[in-house]
Amino acid sequence: MVRGDLSIFPLLPLMQMLLGSGRSGRLSLGHLRGGDLWLAPGELVHAEAGALQGEVALELLCSVDGGLFTFETLQPPPERTLNLRRDAALTHMFEVQESWGPLLQDFSDWDRTLNFTTRWTEAQPVTQAQYQTLSLLRPGQTVAQLVGRAGQPPRQLLGTLRPFLNAGMIELS
Repeated sequence: MVRGDLSIFPLLPLMQMLLGSGRSGRLSLGHLRGGDLWLAPGELVHAEAGALQGEVALELLCSVDGGLFTFETLQPPPERTLNLRRDAALTHMFEVQESWGPLLQDFSDWDRTLNFTTRWTEAQPVTQAQYQTLSLLRPGQTVAQLVGRAGQPPRQLLGTLRPFLNAGMIELS
């Protein structure tokens, strides 16, 4: 078992080391946006984050920028939802991690709730996709709860909400 702090040893270098070592096992990320990644020799084979699995869970886990990690060898995945060899996994994770930057600036604290402000009106024109996302907002629901229950890829969900946040039509409180 290997344990450490992601603020000292970030996720991508950790994944590079683990995938390059040819070990198999489960990497657990202790963070509000955390979860588990399963590795087979040189390959990323499964991801879970709350109710999310596979690519959508991996997307969320790429946003983790701190917390503690634990790698336990010989932990088989509950299922196989990913098939990413070492270089493809690292490249993909890097690209996803980079895309989280602007979203995490606006949605930095996932323990805060999202609420409509007085600037919001029912006459506000929205697309069908925006309407579907906005209809998921519930009083007292945190960003973490929204992401976990939405059934949408996390970056897509927050990317849809971001213009409304920046326009002051919804707020974090």
